[in-house]
Amino acid sequence: MSGPTGGASGYAQRTIPNIRAVARREFMWRLRTRTFKFTTVLLVVAGVGLALLPTIFALIDREGTGDRGEVVVGDAAPSVDVVTALNTILNTADVSPIPIDSKNDAAPRFNVVASGDLAASRAHVVDGSSVAALALGRSAEGDLTFELYSKDGAIARRTQLIRQAAISITIQDRLTRAGIPPIDQARLFNPPEFEVLPADPNAKPGPESSIEAASAFFVAFGLSVTLFMAIILYGQWIAFSVAEEKNSRVMEVVLAAATPFQLLAGKVIGVGALGLAQFLLVAVATGAAIIFQGQIASIILGGDPGSISLPEGLSLGLLGVFLVMFVLGFGLYATLYAGAAALVSRQEDINQIVAPLTLVSVAGYLVATYAGTGLIPIDSPLVIVMSYIPLFSPYLMMTRFGIGAAGPLEVLVAIVLLALTVPVALWIAARLYRSGVLMYGQAPTPRTLVRALLAR
Repeated sequence: MSGPTGGASGYAQRTIPNIRAVARREFMWRLRTRTFKFTTVLLVVAGVGLALLPTIFALIDREGTGDRGEVVVGDAAPSVDVVTALNTILNTADVSPIPIDSKNDAAPRFNVVASGDLAASRAHVVDGSSVAALALGRSAEGDLTFELYSKDGAIARRTQLIRQAAISITIQDRLTRAGIPPIDQARLFNPPEFEVLPADPNAKPGPESSIEAASAFFVAFGLSVTLFMAIILYGQWIAFSVAEEKNSRVMEVVLAAATPFQLLAGKVIGVGALGLAQFLLVAVATGAAIIFQGQIASIILGGDPGSISLPEGLSLGLLGVFLVMFVLGFGLYATLYAGAAALVSRQEDINQIVAPLTLVSVAGYLVATYAGTGLIPIDSPLVIVMSYIPLFSPYLMMTRFGIGAAGPLEVLVAIVLLALTVPVALWIAARLYRSGVLMYGQAPTPRTLVRALLAR
């Protein structure tokens, strides 16, 4: 009666300490390396820097003199004060997401002045004292024409802003020449009430505005990118660790004290825990910079710091789903990376053996990106089916849930399927690991893979 129980208990007593010992070794050895410390500091600095980019740009704008532009009217005789209109339109269109100073009047980003000499204005652009010179004229039909002299290209942001301002000025000029007073012109271009509603009356309501929709997309897209990079980066860590030990013949010594399954599980847990610790450190630092950006901007730039809150489109529920998807998705890919890496004898062959896994991960990420941007309909059968396939669900279900196209029940089903697949992947990887750790000198081919899986 007690035999099976005692046997299972004894197996667990032997297995768990060995897994713990391997995991501790992997964790501590990589933790002490200079590469890990350097990359951690670099990632934290990069994450915080990207989060504070709006504040940095606002600081540069405040300390700079702004972009000076010159307008040469010539004989165009516009019915609109072009210099005033450009100053108003350009500085309204270039509002920074972080207030430069809410208590004092900040210097405008664009400073447009009149000029009567086109050659001199072009010379100012060449020597850098002005960023652009705009010459006005009249076409044969009587419309205003604009010639922009600038060092910027045709698709530069500043060029596009000036182009939009020129279109607005042209419309105002046409309406004025048609006899429509300025007060009526403003009324003509007031935007109508426009609301997007779901076709299904029982459907979950989506974002109420384009700003909320954009915020939801960028949050979901950012989390998908983060998940993709983490899986690829830390999966490569595990793959190279396995190949490194096999190449140095250390694995043959370790196998005398632990089984291949214990080595595989310990390596995945150890490297995964270190990767998760690094990821959380970077995420916490970056998240704090995002949440407290208003307070940081207030200290640096002055003004009202505003309230502390999560970015629009980000919620605790979405963060919880992301954390679960990250752990399970990484566990799935990490075990497969480790099993595949055991089939090669040299580190140079790692990329070849893990390429199929990487391509699968890239495919899921790209479909999630295309679905999030609308290039692929988010409710298409392809996207819906792939969002339940464990190798793709971390990306696609995250994107669907982030933009409101999937409900909690759908997310729960995808998580359950992913959780059930991890043990299967662990079994497959353990067989590959058991057969592959002692295989040397054989090129990684499909035959090698099948032979390792069927080996007894």
